[in-house]
Amino acid sequence: MAEPTSGSTSTSTLPQLPTPTSFPFPYPKPYDIQLQLMQVVFRAIEDGKIGIVESPTGTGKSLSLLTSTLTWLEQHQQRLSTAFTDGLREKLRLDDPSDPEWVIEHSLKAKLAELRGVEEKRDERLKKARERERKIRKSMGLGMNKGMGVVVKKSKVDGGVDRNNGVRKEEEEFVPDDSEKRDMEGPYISKEVRELMDKYEASRPKVNVEGEEEEEEDLPKIYYTSRTHTQLRQLTSELLKTSFPVSDFESKSTKDDSNSSAKKPKGVSLVPLGSRKQLCINDKVRSLAKNSGGGDERLNEACLDMQKSGKTRCEFLPTKAEEGIMLDARDSVLASVKDIEDIVAIGRKSCVCPYYATRRAVKQSQIVTLPYNLLLQKNAREALDINLKDQVVVIDEAHNLIDTLLSIYSTTLTSKTISNAINQLQQYYARFKNRLKSVHSLKIRQVLSLLQGLTKVCQDFVTAHTGKGKIKNEVLNINELMERIGKGNDQLNPLDLVGYLKESKLARKISGFSEFTLEQKEKEKQMENKSSRTSTHRHASIASFHIVESFLLSLVDSKDDGRVILSSEDGNSNVVTIKYVLLNPAERFKEIVEEARSVILAGGTMEPISDFLQQLFPSIPKDRFSALSCSHVIPKENLLTQVVCVGPRKTEFEFKYSNRENDTIMTELGSVIQSIIGLVPDGVVVFLPSYSFLDKVKTTWTSSGFIGRLGDKKTLFFEPQTSGDVESTLRDYALAISSGDAVQKGKRTGALLFAVVGGKLSEGINFSDSLGRCVIMVGLPFANVGSVELQERMRYIEGLPGNSKESSREMYENLCMRAVNQSIGRAIRHANDYATILLIDKRYGTPRIKNKLPKWIGQDVKIQNDFPSVAKNVALFFREKREKERGLK
Repeated sequence: MAEPTSGSTSTSTLPQLPTPTSFPFPYPKPYDIQLQLMQVVFRAIEDGKIGIVESPTGTGKSLSLLTSTLTWLEQHQQRLSTAFTDGLREKLRLDDPSDPEWVIEHSLKAKLAELRGVEEKRDERLKKARERERKIRKSMGLGMNKGMGVVVKKSKVDGGVDRNNGVRKEEEEFVPDDSEKRDMEGPYISKEVRELMDKYEASRPKVNVEGEEEEEEDLPKIYYTSRTHTQLRQLTSELLKTSFPVSDFESKSTKDDSNSSAKKPKGVSLVPLGSRKQLCINDKVRSLAKNSGGGDERLNEACLDMQKSGKTRCEFLPTKAEEGIMLDARDSVLASVKDIEDIVAIGRKSCVCPYYATRRAVKQSQIVTLPYNLLLQKNAREALDINLKDQVVVIDEAHNLIDTLLSIYSTTLTSKTISNAINQLQQYYARFKNRLKSVHSLKIRQVLSLLQGLTKVCQDFVTAHTGKGKIKNEVLNINELMERIGKGNDQLNPLDLVGYLKESKLARKISGFSEFTLEQKEKEKQMENKSSRTSTHRHASIASFHIVESFLLSLVDSKDDGRVILSSEDGNSNVVTIKYVLLNPAERFKEIVEEARSVILAGGTMEPISDFLQQLFPSIPKDRFSALSCSHVIPKENLLTQVVCVGPRKTEFEFKYSNRENDTIMTELGSVIQSIIGLVPDGVVVFLPSYSFLDKVKTTWTSSGFIGRLGDKKTLFFEPQTSGDVESTLRDYALAISSGDAVQKGKRTGALLFAVVGGKLSEGINFSDSLGRCVIMVGLPFANVGSVELQERMRYIEGLPGNSKESSREMYENLCMRAVNQSIGRAIRHANDYATILLIDKRYGTPRIKNKLPKWIGQDVKIQNDFPSVAKNVALFFREKREKERGLK
């Protein structure tokens, strides 16, 4: 039976769901910590709480999250269905109290049968989609052009320009868009009347191309987000292990539906959302974006351009008259669990756009996976028509959440970008001013005035620091920046301008017009020899005004939510940088928390949790939180963690910044590593606090010959300079370890890898089993306290209600320890894994730092003040493991 949306029935009137004592876990018996996590997550969702759960990598975190959230969703849908039936019965009774019960029940059955027919039609559509998918998978690689039998009309609209007014007609598409409200209502309609009109429009039924009502209800669902596409792809494979999805479409879709089988779960529909960069199948659009140097922004522009009248329409996007083709593509997405690569492959076979097909499938899905930026940015949610009202949001790898929010809402402008934007806007206004409505003309002049004010701010900054040596940074709040823009601009309302830019799509109009102008010049002058310069110019024309728009959006924030930092590029006074830095992530995250039924933050290392409570949820009562920190699934004897306070010559280890140039302490560190790697089989990973420290290690130890002595024991590898070399480095590292078993005694065995905390190898890469039998953490990787951005962030934390200087120190330490915890968590990846961890710095032994380690590490850590004890424990640890392995053979 078709079920109501989550908003159809007040959750306060629904009966409470009890916490399950068991879950449909894909393995016979979950670990105790897995069951505990599933129960905590289930309860948090049911009670509408914010859940913060920490489950070490290797403990089945993803499976536990999927099983608990989808179990709740399944029970909630059943509850809504029951409540809907009961409510309908009650309504029939109230409509005619004189009707006998059997009449009411008859009417109820008739109504439910009608609704069930809608669901059966949906099931039939998905069944057909699974059959098409079966055929298309079978035909993959066989040269079949139309895999699903879907034919898209490749209609091409003539974009030619006639001699008289063709150019002028094409230019009309660059005129700013008018708000429908402004055209219909005029500027003086009250806010209340506009809200009533919005409600009326929202209540109108949707109509399909045949004129029949087609109501796509927004089903209750889970929005599951993680940091990278790779992590989301792994989640899809984990989902296929559970009993929730219908993945075997060849057998399940052909079963004859009977009353008994109808009671079985019909399978969960998953939609993986991604960007155009991941999903676009139009090679012309992709090559245009690549060749013009505009990146993702250019790809978006090119896609939108090919949907306009007067342009060559994208051959993969069905027209409104071909709506049935897009609905078939939507059903294909919903029919079975697929990752983005599968959807793209099927989209290419069927010649239907995967980007828009996935967007159309969101409302009827039960789980939507998407990367951080698509969930956390309000503009992205609006573009994808994501409505979080009463839905469940799961944020995995949530230790990145605060930094990600601060990053995506921080914007950098340069004086050069501002100058480009001014030139574009002036050219645009000169061309269109006689065709613009008065409201557009006014707003464009206001935007131009604001940009000229920003240029004046840059010039004044340079003048103020000329002749004073190195140009320093200057920090302003929003109000101070607007005052400096001043002189006639103090009446400008950034909020009003941002609203106008959004309504009119001015940034896209200007960038499109700039490129159009260049294309016309190319045609006229046939400037083939200047194509490379034109490409660079195009990039600037596309990017400049979009960056300006993002910056103006920042000016809407409260003056206390962020700071504006003025600086020069490497002391070059010709280029001034204006950077908006967000300090208050809670304000940007608040809308998600307020709209969603429940938000679950999950990660392998969420400690220290105090940052999340303070920076993301400062005003939320403590009783709305539900927290859990799981222990590890490995037995205690499989992990040995020691704090190394001194070296073999009793030199004390404290790798403060001032000590990193000390040759004595560097030599002592080398002695520790040389001693330890002789005791550890297979792979050893050493994490250093910074790239400069890594360079210092290589330089010092190379000149002293120490590198050669390390290389005699294990094959040496260093974190590569470029991301493109990471995969080959890891492959060679693994090969050196696997081939080490064949090397004779006395020769080098295994490999030694030097990496950087927070670098390319510290997160998202597994050093399981022989790849990481020992992880060595050198020093505490504190962020550069001289950073202006960090200083402002610390001042902001100190200024929060109830906080002090101690609060900013706590945040500073937490940043460091979260990075440490991520790095050392790379070693233990499953229940049978084992490893030793060495923390080389006496500060790890202090209660303040030790208590910030994950509980599964910190509770059994040994603090060693003599190095022989460290070496003895490591030797004993691996001897016991060798003896145990021999006993199992």
